[in-house]
Amino acid sequence: MNTNGERFESRPTAEGCNQIEEATRAFGETAEVVGTAANQEPDRILGLSSRTLMSAEQFDAMLESLDVPDDAPELAALASRPRVYAHK
Repeated sequence: MNTNGERFESRPTAEGCNQIEEATRAFGETAEVVGTAANQEPDRILGLSSRTLMSAEQFDAMLESLDVPDDAPELAALASRPRVYAHK
């Protein structure tokens, strides 16, 4: 964890303390658990455009949909018209 940032104090509820303790047991370091949560939560709340807030499956489906062209009947009609200029 970057220790060069600003310091802040927190007074979590009893339930919050229990969750931090459980996460610490799973991860192994309190500072990392709390620091990661403190850095991620503002992004979640603000919904920053630099973050994708969707499941991996939804994101993959979105990317795959970019490879499928939309129907564009007006564009197809324009493209089927005779050309004004002839290539020589």
